[in-house]
Amino acid sequence: MAKVGIAIDNWKLPIFERHLTKAGYPHKWTPGLTKDTGLITIELERASQAATLHPIIKAANDEAARTGAPK
Repeated sequence: MAKVGIAIDNWKLPIFERHLTKAGYPHKWTPGLTKDTGLITIELERASQAATLHPIIKAANDEAARTGAPK
């Protein structure tokens, strides 16, 4: 079993959740890394599966960059 952690700003959570859910990756959100950030964790059966997350995380991050933080 391997675990991947992604620290993100709170406002990005819906974007990352949508991408991870669509790709079939169960995940857990842990708020409070700081007041404006948290940690998404994903458990994988094998560490080698982490590479398959890269395009999903990149797509979510690219969407967040295009969208920008809510005002």
